[in-house]
Amino acid sequence: MNDKDSERLSLAVEQYLLQRIEQGYRDTDIISQSTILLDFQVFVKKRVKEWDAIFTLEILQEFMHTGNDISRRQGAVRGLANFLYQEKRIPRPIPRKSRATLSKIFQDYLHYCTTARYDTQKMVEHIRRILEAFNQYLKRNNLKLSKVTIEQIDTFDQEYNAPYARQSQKLNRNCFRGFLRYLYHDRHVIKRDFATLLEVPRMYHQTKPPCFLRPGEIQQLFESMTNTTPSGLRAYAMVHIAYTMGLRPQEISKLTLDDIAFGKAEMRVRYRKAGSPVTMPIPQKTLKAIAAYLVGGRPENNCRELFLQCHRPFNPVKSWNVCSAIKSCMRKAGLPEEATTYWLRHSHAQHLLEAGASIFEIKEMLGHEDIEATNAYLHIHLKLMRRVILGEPV
Repeated sequence: MNDKDSERLSLAVEQYLLQRIEQGYRDTDIISQSTILLDFQVFVKKRVKEWDAIFTLEILQEFMHTGNDISRRQGAVRGLANFLYQEKRIPRPIPRKSRATLSKIFQDYLHYCTTARYDTQKMVEHIRRILEAFNQYLKRNNLKLSKVTIEQIDTFDQEYNAPYARQSQKLNRNCFRGFLRYLYHDRHVIKRDFATLLEVPRMYHQTKPPCFLRPGEIQQLFESMTNTTPSGLRAYAMVHIAYTMGLRPQEISKLTLDDIAFGKAEMRVRYRKAGSPVTMPIPQKTLKAIAAYLVGGRPENNCRELFLQCHRPFNPVKSWNVCSAIKSCMRKAGLPEEATTYWLRHSHAQHLLEAGASIFEIKEMLGHEDIEATNAYLHIHLKLMRRVILGEPV
């Protein structure tokens, strides 16, 4: 592989991992995928000459057997390939091997899902993948479906869900429970309703309080940024919006020229996670940063989106572009390696608390649907806690 394609693959891996961070995957999952994809880059550099030959079934199968964690290695590479396919950077995802034929009772359940429950085709495919894995588990351990025990079902559940994020685990487990209920109530294959006995690990909504930057680190970040290039001007404006207005990367990527009212110093945020548009005041420094980007950094283009790619064909940025640009600025500033774009949003909430805003006001400004999501920021308001508990001035 030439140096250009090698650099292209390295950038793709970084952008894919940033997307997974934004989507809320666990730190352990990100670290595991990062290690596997680093091995994959080394692997293909020695064996593949052209970009189009990287994401093939033959290369994947060869790479899978270079390590012990075959399923994890396959999942990481397929995840990267699907990401690149969605971004239209490769013509097709990695094809799958011809599927093994499932026994009649498995096929009957899939037919039941389609005709009796009216599940979507996408959901039926998802259920099929779980049933295929369960079928392989039974064969691998020489188990009969009618003799399976709750301990064996728990073991399969834990093995299958290990690589998945919390919400995906929840979906997988619900799908599997539906099959267990079907086996007990409709087909009478198993003697107990294992769906009610399936052991579910406790999942906490917020295992740790949000991370944020201290005032000195915020100053360090802004002082380290250069505004002499189009990409620098764009990143400078993005950082200002993320920090002073607390917007998410996806919200920043969807801003348009029509959303900025320079005369009123206001911004219309139409695409919020909670679904409720809001008009927010723009701080003067942020307004100047946006203006500087429009004058000296934004390419001439008919697109109405505010932020565009810095290279032809100057398409609108995606949320991972926002994450990548801000993360790059944080690294150059020497901030903690684990710092992400969301740290700026958390810092915004922290400073609103210190300025005396109520938790309900912050909920509206951050666009939270649930007050519990906003309530997490109370854990980091150390200055207020010291003032209330210890009577110290702030």
